[in-house]
Amino acid sequence: MKYRKPTVLNWVTFALIGAMGLLVYVGVYLWPVYSTRSHVKGILLDQVPAFYKANLRGGEVAAVMIEEIKTNIRTELKKAGVNEKTAKIILRRDPKEIELEVRFKVQARFPWPDKTFEFNLAPKVVSDAARIDW
Repeated sequence: MKYRKPTVLNWVTFALIGAMGLLVYVGVYLWPVYSTRSHVKGILLDQVPAFYKANLRGGEVAAVMIEEIKTNIRTELKKAGVNEKTAKIILRRDPKEIELEVRFKVQARFPWPDKTFEFNLAPKVVSDAARIDW
């Protein structure tokens, strides 16, 4: 029995090229969503040392420091292009762990099929908050 050698251009080649094209198309239009999420996570990571210090302080001093951290985050979000009015900043603290989180919405528009999709993003940074005694 003799088998025929497949040609260079066949239905498998076209299917692979079509799949790769679709992945590139989706990737190009979802890249701003990923980029915004990464940028916001970087903003949160920048505020971890200040929040760590605020967590070690007590009562009134910590409250003032936390409000300052929230103001800094809102300012940076505005620079990053995130609508700071709808963004919800959540700061959780306890003796063992600190957590910074921002919840916001981002839209991605695809020209074909002319649809806009909305994504709810919530980048979060968690860090150890235990006091280090040297």
